[in-house]
Formats: sequence, structure tokens, C-alpha cells
Amino acid sequence: MDPVLESRIRRGARQGALPHSVIFSGSGDLLAAARFYTAALECRQADKPCLRCPACGKVLRGTHPDCVTAEDSQHKDLSVEVLRALRSDAYIQPNEGACKVFLFPDCRRLTVQDQNVLLKLVEEGPAYAAFLFCAENPSVLLPTVRSRCAELSVRPTEQEAAAPSPEAQALLEAMAGGESPAVTQVLVGFENGKMTREKLQQVLRECREGSLQALRLRWGAPPETLCADGVGPLSRRLTKKQLMRLCEMLGKFAQECEWNVAVGQVLGAVAVEWEDIL
Repeated sequence: MDPVLESRIRRGARQGALPHSVIFSGSGDLLAAARFYTAALECRQADKPCLRCPACGKVLRGTHPDCVTAEDSQHKDLSVEVLRALRSDAYIQPNEGACKVFLFPDCRRLTVQDQNVLLKLVEEGPAYAAFLFCAENPSVLLPTVRSRCAELSVRPTEQEAAAPSPEAQALLEAMAGGESPAVTQVLVGFENGKMTREKLQQVLRECREGSLQALRLRWGAPPETLCADGVGPLSRRLTKKQLMRLCEMLGKFAQECEWNVAVGQVLGAVAVEWEDIL
């Protein structure tokens, strides 16, 4: 995890000043950062989180009885039943921890209705309840939810920011050229090569990271070590608005790959939306 963020969380834990409503945003490992934060909330040692005590071990293994991950493998969005169960659980005292932690690993799965239910819980819930939201782009959350949460930016580590796969590199370079036929040719090559949904999801996520780098360059951020050759040209070829739409599009279809959709269907949709972006 980003050492700057780690130090910030440890300092807040030592001072007993960790907020109980937090949004983890950015392109780093949001879930890992949220689990580290959870360990800091539950750890009973002086150096929180120690990552050695039983409480930390249970958090990191995902077995702590007071740490709940909001999941719903049966639906694309979190169902009403899951939210109702979570709301009821929030008012049950912690079993063995210092607080009850509710972790939302992908806020894109929260509907507006879900968020309005959670807003009341975040505002009026018991003092021992903590709510951690993972949202690569925090704009997926309602402004009313965001205004009641602290936001922590999670940057990728050097290992996470490794060079993209050849497939992602090819797609980024084609997009940097700004021509639909070149992008379509790359996408057709993916389909002809029998690319799996898992591989396509990886490629789309890598391209989204490259697009985020290009957007940061467009906004005048200091150049980072660019892992993909197409990032610089992409930042010069597309406007800020186009880059924002590209990031949103790539993230959306990477998420779609988690469901039982045909690779060809996703690739076709990417081609159509790319033309619309241009």
C-alpha cells in the first residue's frame, strides 16, 4: 500500500481520530487499503494496526465477526434484502471488536435508492458503526453521501503500476491515434483470438488506468512514469471531457465482464461508445 496513506492511517489510529465514514478513491488497491483501515479500527495494540494480533489477523483473513462486506453474488446491484439485513445488523453491538465495520468493495453496485438508505444510516447510525466505501471514481456516490464522509486517495504502488499487457498497450495506442477503424481492428483481433472475459476485464482495467494517467496529464499534473506508450499521445489527442468519458466507459465494461456476458457483445459495445466519444 502507498506508504504515505499507511502513515496517515497509523497516525489517525494512534490519536483515536479515524473517521467512521470513509471513501477510498483512486487507482490503487482500494480493497487492500480499506482492510488495512479496518484493522486499524479493530486492533487493540498501541501501534495500530500491528498486523500481528488476533484481531488484525481476522480482519486480513476476512473472518472477523464484526467486519461485514456488503456482497450480493446473485444480482448486478446490491439487493434491497442485503441492504435491509445490513441496516439491522448495524444496530447490533459488536461481538468482540471495538466497532462494527461495514465495507462496500464496489460502490458502482449501489443504486440511488441504496445510497439514500445508507445516508440515513451513516447520519444516524450508532457511534460504534463504521462505513467504508470503495469508489475508484467518487462521483458514483451521491453528493449527500460524499459530504458526510472523509475521502482517502489510494495511489497504486510500483508493483501495481507495472507495464500493461501487450493487448492493453495495443488498444491504448490505437485510441491515441484517434481513428475508429484502428480501434475496431484491435477489438476484432481480441475476438478472433478467443479472448476470455477474465482477460478482457484485465485489459479494460489496464486501459482505464492509462486513460486516467492521460487525464491527469491533461489537467496539468506533473508527469509520472508512464507505463504505456500511448498515454502521452492520448492526453494530447483527446479533450478532458473525452478522457473522462473514456475512463467511465472502460470502467463500466470492465465491470460488465464480471457477469455472464459474451466477449463479442462487450467488444462491440466498446467500439460503438468509442465512436460516440470521438
